[in-house]
This record gives sequence, structure tokens and C-alpha cells, in this order.
Amino acid sequence: MKPLPLDHAAIETTQCTFLSSLRPGQLFESLFDNVPGAYFFVKDRESRFMGGSRSFAQTLGEVSIDGMIGKTDYDYSPDFLADGFYAADQRVIRTGQAVSNQIELVPSADGSLDWLCTTKVPLFDNDGAVIGLAGVARIIRDSDAVYADHPEMRRIVDFVRAHYREKLSVSDLAKVGGISVSSQERLFKKTFELTPLMYLRRTRLNAACKMLRETSAELAEIAVQCGFNDQTNMTRAFRQELKITPLKYRRSFSDTRSSRSGRSGSIVLRSQI
Repeated sequence: MKPLPLDHAAIETTQCTFLSSLRPGQLFESLFDNVPGAYFFVKDRESRFMGGSRSFAQTLGEVSIDGMIGKTDYDYSPDFLADGFYAADQRVIRTGQAVSNQIELVPSADGSLDWLCTTKVPLFDNDGAVIGLAGVARIIRDSDAVYADHPEMRRIVDFVRAHYREKLSVSDLAKVGGISVSSQERLFKKTFELTPLMYLRRTRLNAACKMLRETSAELAEIAVQCGFNDQTNMTRAFRQELKITPLKYRRSFSDTRSSRSGRSGSIVLRSQI
């Protein structure tokens, strides 16, 4: 039997009843889990994760989004990445305006870095105040416009992700892409606003930060495993990008994690410690 259409007065009531009866996690969360390369997340005014898709949580090493609730990007990313995420979040929350199709470097579960195209929109309460944001991110694929005209960039990015632990030079990367060093430099700056060397160094830094946060490995061992060759080179890179030594990074992360477990206030930016 064909269902009868609702009159205007019944539409809102029926919708509210339907949505309130749904078990949590069946709308955007489950939908995005079935869209390859696309992720969904929700944050509050303090940029703490309040929800999202399981696929998003898994890219950061969590089994489910439940493991991320109440945490921030600083729990999963080195400060040089998390500072940018936080600034973009707060701009959306402060202005109430969306940020669309922003290309960002983000950490992946294997310790390397991915390029994501991210859109963030403000979330409002019933009084019109911004109470947080929702975001959609997707991995940039070969077919995306950013690589369409320059497939050599995709080859270089994939090569860095697979081989950043090895000794690499800018000329090595250019050979992988089949272009000159100067052309590679120009394309990286145009596409990502980074030099090839900065991209390689940040990939290694992200891997090192992950090991410092999650393991008790010696600094010299981390340096070798992440492609810095020795502890001196790793410390130099940390000072240049994070303005902090690897040891202080490990200690400040541990201190921040301990302080967070005993309070419920605003997040602490470790870059301000």
C-alpha cells in the first residue's frame, strides 16, 4: 500500500520522533565508514573530539572513535601539525564560517604523512551560538585535480611515504618523479606550499614524534628508524621545526597527558609550555 504523505504540521513531529529513536552512530558515522578514503569528525569549542567515523579513528591508530572522545589533535600529531589544525578549528568557531577544501598534512597510523582535503563547518546550538564544528576529510588520490596535471608529484609522495626511513636526497626524489630538481621544487611549492626537503623532514619528524609519544625507545634508535641517521641530526630537525628537543617533547607530552587525566578544563597546547 502506498504510504500517505504527511501534512505540514506532522512533518516536524515525525522527523523528531524518527531521529530521537535512532541508535547513536547510524547516520554520518556508518555512512562515512563505507566511503573509501573519506572521514568524518566532530569537535567541541575546545577542539576536543566528540564523535566521528570509525575509519577516521583508525587512521590515527584507534580501534574506534570511542578511544578519541575528549582527546585533541595534540594527542595524535606533533605540534607543528596540531597547531595548524587547532588554528583552523578556532577560526571556524570564532567566525562561524566554514573552511572549504583546505589541503593539510595529516599523520597516518603507519607513522608517515597523508595529504588530505578538509572541509570544516560550524555547529550551532538552538540560540545560534557556535558550540563546535563538523569536518569531512578525504585522502587526495591520483585522480584528484591536485595531481591530475602532475602525476610525477604522486610518484614522489608515494616514494617518500615508503622510503623516508632510508637515506634520501632531493635529487633522489626528482629522479623518482622523472623531473629536474628545480621543477620538483617549483611544483611542491605550488601544490603544497612546501619544499621537497621540508616534506621529507616533516614526514620523518612525524614518525619520530609518534615513537616518542608511544614507545620508550632510546633517542638514538628513534633517529635511525625515522631516517635521521643519528641523534644529532634528529635534534637539529626538532629545534628547527618544533623549537624543542626530542627529550623535552617526550617529557612535555607525558606531563600534558598526566595533567589532562586529572582535569576537565581547556586543553593545553604543548607548544606553549
